[in-house]
Amino acid sequence: MTQFLLGFFSFGWLKGFDFLPPLLLRLFLAPMLWISGSKKLGLFAGDDFIWHTPMSWFDAATYQASVELLTATPMPIPEVMNGVIGSVEVIGAFLLVLGFAVRWVSLPLLALMGFTILLALGSADVVTAGEDMLMSHAYTNATADRLTIGFMYFLMVLSLFFMGAGRYFSVDWFLYRKLQRRIDEKQITTGSYNPNPFDLDATTSSNKI
Repeated sequence: MTQFLLGFFSFGWLKGFDFLPPLLLRLFLAPMLWISGSKKLGLFAGDDFIWHTPMSWFDAATYQASVELLTATPMPIPEVMNGVIGSVEVIGAFLLVLGFAVRWVSLPLLALMGFTILLALGSADVVTAGEDMLMSHAYTNATADRLTIGFMYFLMVLSLFFMGAGRYFSVDWFLYRKLQRRIDEKQITTGSYNPNPFDLDATTSSNKI
């Protein structure tokens, strides 16, 4: 009976599906980052765009419009920042889909989301803006809505940072298994086997390879 209650309340049977939250987060964030980054870089937006002609992949008008948008905000060297932000978003989207170096790419994405939150705040008082966001829950005014969306994406990326790419459907997981197997085999050979106390993602306990 105790064993049944333990399994009933811990939902231990769901452990086999713990790869779903990080996978769904990655697939949800990737398109948003890809579209945002592509627009900033002017990629695939020109009227003369042709897949097999790389010179047509860049659209100067779209890029200039993005630079002008950043120029309206207090930002040094808009052209450079536009390229940096766009590149981070495009590369981040690509790596999230692959599930490769997810924790590492989460760091610049967290900084980017933090910057987005600061832009949403603008010159507004932080306390007042926070109160508006909490009280209206993003349904009252545009400022609160932008702030809530910024926090939402920030929390999703933060969750990925702690969970990692997840099992099965990520390059990180396969690399981890391969490298950990090499370490285990070497330690077993030398008689100094010591199980790794750290796992690939926080949703997984000590799974044996």
